[in-house]
Amino acid sequence: MIKEFSQLLGPLRLALALVLGILSALAPLALAPTSYEGWAFVTTVIVPALAPIFFFVTLLDVLMSAVFMSSSTGERRAKHRKVLITQSALVGLLTIAWLPLFWQVLNPAG
Repeated sequence: MIKEFSQLLGPLRLALALVLGILSALAPLALAPTSYEGWAFVTTVIVPALAPIFFFVTLLDVLMSAVFMSSSTGERRAKHRKVLITQSALVGLLTIAWLPLFWQVLNPAG
């Protein structure tokens, strides 16, 4: 099943899904106070900067899957539908994971 799913997504979408999973897993670490030294720099500065970039890259992939799905029939249409659902779920996961941090940044207390 995993092999079939990876063949369905292809190597680039599989890599994108892996990156989105890693970014989602690292989201709670970004709530720590910002640090410019050591590994904390990665989790508090670099990863929060990468999350919006990959968010929009994935939305572009969802859009392109929808465009290709609209002009396809049969098996190709089903493939694009599965890709669209998978990528949409990953965008939702990324959004839920990063919402606390971006809410905090966009709505500072007092």
